[in-house]
Amino acid sequence: MEYYWVFIKNGMYLVLSDEELGDGETLIRFPLEEDGFELVWDSAFTKDEAERYAREFYCARKFEAIPVPITLKDACAFINKHHRHHVAPQGHKFSLAIGDGQDVIGVAIAGRPVSRYQDDGTTLEITRCCVKTQYRNRHVCSQLYAAVRRIAKEMGYHRVITYTLESESGGSLKACGFHLKRISDGGSWNSRSRKRVDKHPVGEKKVWEMQISL
Repeated sequence: MEYYWVFIKNGMYLVLSDEELGDGETLIRFPLEEDGFELVWDSAFTKDEAERYAREFYCARKFEAIPVPITLKDACAFINKHHRHHVAPQGHKFSLAIGDGQDVIGVAIAGRPVSRYQDDGTTLEITRCCVKTQYRNRHVCSQLYAAVRRIAKEMGYHRVITYTLESESGGSLKACGFHLKRISDGGSWNSRSRKRVDKHPVGEKKVWEMQISL
């Protein structure tokens, strides 16, 4: 039998199943508690029962991530701490953040395309999107991608692109209207003429694209 767990923070509740909580290295209970969520029940039989308990006994509302302002410096610090395989980029056009009312839980950084072949003046690249592991099933990535698209449209961009590892499904991107354009060969920035240390995976990557109707 699968049980449902109820966590409370700032008058908001999160309900997670045994499967969503994970186990071993994927266990997200303790990261949630480190973020200030309190476990108040760990054995509800159904999700509806768990949500009703949170509403009636704690007068809590369903967890909702909200936009918060952030500087490039703070966005980069967040990425360097939480991103699974990339360090922060050097610059940006703008940075966005999503929070839980107290702490930042995810950020996105958008800038000029890294590839000079994509940098046509009307294309914006999402160079980083990073969400804390314990919130990745809360649609936070989709919120960030959608927010970048809205801002890009207001700034007059015609297209938004981004890259993911070949092993990543891109579900959040598909949900926001991105489509898979191609698989890139990847590769290293290191060369005989200019020695560099790669700080990112150098394998194949998926290239995602969204056209913007102005």
